[in-house]
Amino acid sequence: MKFRFALLVAALALALSISAFSYSEEPAQDAAAPAQEETTSEDSAPFVLLRVYEGQFADVKGGDWFAPSVVSAYEYGVLNGRGEDSFAPSGNVTIAELLTIAARLRAIYTTGSDAVIPTAKENEAWYAPYVSYLKSQNLLDNSFEGFYLLPASRAQMAGIFAFAVPEEWYTEPNASLVTSAYASRDYIADVTDKTPYRSEILLMYRRGLLSGMDAKGSFYPDRSVSRAEIAALLTRVVKPETRLTLTWTVAPYHSVKNATLASLVKAPASTSLPTSAKDTAAIDGLVRNMLARGEHTITLNYSKALTTATASALTQAFTSCVKTYCEQMYNAVSCRSYSTGKIVLTFSSTACTAKTLESYRAKALAAAIKVHDSLWESGTLSYDMSQYEIARTYFQWLCDHCRYDNAAADDSASHLTYGALVSGLAVCDGYTGAYNLLLKLEGIECTSLFNNSHIWTLATLDGTQYHIDVTWGDQYGRTNLRYFGMSEEQSYQCHPWGTADKKK
Repeated sequence: MKFRFALLVAALALALSISAFSYSEEPAQDAAAPAQEETTSEDSAPFVLLRVYEGQFADVKGGDWFAPSVVSAYEYGVLNGRGEDSFAPSGNVTIAELLTIAARLRAIYTTGSDAVIPTAKENEAWYAPYVSYLKSQNLLDNSFEGFYLLPASRAQMAGIFAFAVPEEWYTEPNASLVTSAYASRDYIADVTDKTPYRSEILLMYRRGLLSGMDAKGSFYPDRSVSRAEIAALLTRVVKPETRLTLTWTVAPYHSVKNATLASLVKAPASTSLPTSAKDTAAIDGLVRNMLARGEHTITLNYSKALTTATASALTQAFTSCVKTYCEQMYNAVSCRSYSTGKIVLTFSSTACTAKTLESYRAKALAAAIKVHDSLWESGTLSYDMSQYEIARTYFQWLCDHCRYDNAAADDSASHLTYGALVSGLAVCDGYTGAYNLLLKLEGIECTSLFNNSHIWTLATLDGTQYHIDVTWGDQYGRTNLRYFGMSEEQSYQCHPWGTADKKK
């Protein structure tokens, strides 16, 4: 690859003597960089050595992991000390400082010098010209306004540096491995769809700029970034030969053979007594806590006995709530009320006895695990697939392996996940329970929405919520993908729901 850049001249060296890691406009006391002879060679690199490190930082020892990076970043002129003899490797870095470095990197790469960035005017923040330059290059919006002097997080570091230098400067030697490792959730597991700058973080892993903070590539996106970490990153940016080649080992697929129905429910940090049947948050917390413990009863203690109407309303509210976890196969709740204010709610199924239900639950889970593992082992599912594609695969599988039970009575097992996955016969709650169970084994967030006559899935796929109706997708002997990945508006046109219907 050829680049049309001039080597940096003495003016650049003087400009770089202003510390990118200073909270004021005062210049750092670094030695001036040696003057460079200008060249127009098309083969010249955009980053060149500007000065020689002479061991002046007393807090950088030869055996420190960051020492080589500090030396390189200093000699390339992209990073200075904090004072004449201190580097402060563990010191935090502000957002303004990151933006300053990013602006200099961009200017040097594209013009051969950061002279295009003017010095700050009188009464202007020292970092203002760098912010303005990044905005002129369409690399920065106003999202950091008012926060420039706050310590930067590691996620913000990735967001700022990912595109500071044009993409042609990089290769992506780790692209395939990062894609499969991240999809396996065995690596970089602390970066989720909700993590700020998720795409930029993963891009930096693919480029070999990051390897994570431990053997599993954990990123710690919310942790503040240190000057030592910045030195390491900058060295990999300016010196391609120092970039990292990841050596993670990713299993062909991740078996879920050890999953339990309880493990598929995230318990709340705490629970509270519902103030009424309308206290849906408290009710949901109690139901999740029960399911996550593998239990089927909830005991509530009020200060006085509840009226029959209040107890009945609470029972109905808990019934509606547990139906949103229909993969667990509880669809009925009974209530025993005491004069002391104590009530005991027992969760069961209309299709079978409590003993039979436990057997059905175990068999349905075993069947779902078998489906999951076989689809991965066969290559039908793979790590390079999006959540949307994985969910569609399960939609198709369920339509192919289950049929609608037109003869189902109210007490039929077709209303349960067991019916769909074991017997191959189901109605809407059986279809939806089976589908939600398969999605949850994949770690895909989902729940259920229902009206008076129907129930279907709400799933968050790649950060977007979709309505999915497997039951209606499996009609007339063929799969109808119209009912996969519906928007809320499309779903409402098919099966409207009212304000009284449970939605999560």
